[in-house]
Amino acid sequence: PSLIFAVKSMLERGKAYIVKAGTVILVCNTVVQIMQAFNWKFEAVEEGMEDTSILASVAGPFAVLLIPIVGVAAWQLAAAAITGFIAKENVVGTIATVYAITNLVDPDELELIGSGNDVATVIGITKVAGLAYLMFNLYTPPCFAALGAMNSEMKSAKWLWGAIGLQLATGYTVGFLVYQIGTLIVTGSIGAGFVGGLIAVLAFAGIIAFIIVNNRRKMAMEYRLKTS
Repeated sequence: PSLIFAVKSMLERGKAYIVKAGTVILVCNTVVQIMQAFNWKFEAVEEGMEDTSILASVAGPFAVLLIPIVGVAAWQLAAAAITGFIAKENVVGTIATVYAITNLVDPDELELIGSGNDVATVIGITKVAGLAYLMFNLYTPPCFAALGAMNSEMKSAKWLWGAIGLQLATGYTVGFLVYQIGTLIVTGSIGAGFVGGLIAVLAFAGIIAFIIVNNRRKMAMEYRLKTS
């Protein structure tokens, strides 16, 4: 591409991100802050009682699903993953909000103060779990805007939900493998939630294999009908 086209594209993408940061991300982080600050009776949550907040009760059930990936049932990480479906930038924003780790970031240099161990200690997970969580969010559905683009391109709800399911399965499988293998290498033993995670991964593989075989069978039948 030409230099002018590249610069124009860069400016358009930069503008789009600034607009997103000032609207979607800001609104999402504000909602997360409110949900963390109040319980279902709309009473302010006292310090140390964050587990009784609206956010904790909503994200709590999903936290169990992340045990094979991060080793703990942390509703904070589940909440961050859920908000990541709106925009991936929300994952970082939600984690910073629920764990209050802004003191580990230099606001002037916009860089991490200390090491990754400091952040992992605050969150309560290992560095391997942090990497696995990162990989999980990397491969799951990107954002609502991308899903909208997928829907317009595929023009089929069936294919759209299939693509979303495949992305979720891929993210979960990659996160599971990274955490379990990494934990085995570092500690010499498998990580927490291995059996449950393995069952989920095998179920994903079985469903995908069934869909592939079924589609091939349908294509073969259609081919026979056309050639007969």
